[in-house]
Amino acid sequence: MKIGEKTGWLGEWEIIIRDRCGNVIERTGLRPNLIMDAGLNMFADLLAGTITDGEIKYVALGSGSAPSTLDMAKLADEKWRKLVTYQQKDPATPGVLYTELFVSDDEANDFHCQEIGWFAGSGATGTKDSGIMIARVLYNRQKTNLESWTIRRTDTIRRGS
Repeated sequence: MKIGEKTGWLGEWEIIIRDRCGNVIERTGLRPNLIMDAGLNMFADLLAGTITDGEIKYVALGSGSAPSTLDMAKLADEKWRKLVTYQQKDPATPGVLYTELFVSDDEANDFHCQEIGWFAGSGATGTKDSGIMIARVLYNRQKTNLESWTIRRTDTIRRGS
């Protein structure tokens, strides 16, 4: 181990949009996101043992369009949230976690999506604004009943140089 080695937390996300036949009509590709102060504090609390639950449990969509700031603790205007549908550590690469949310064609169609947030911890429930918002991104699209979304997140905790 090198003296001065640093550890980092990289969060990346992508959305895959499919039509009713399952054909991909849009794929954003992986994009980095800003980890919120609350997310960094949650990670420190896990290491300190003051909390024991840092699981990403919910993804929420909202209609707020203001840029993300480090101190944001909730979405600007949360409209819809759902329990994550898939989560798994990478079997070959240490420190990598994949989280997915599937939004079916009949969900989240009654507002214009402009923001996405990921919520973790024991306080994260199906209730609006609950839990620790570890990350928020802007994504501008009106979802319709003619499409489904898969929102994928990759969290990588890695050694720095």
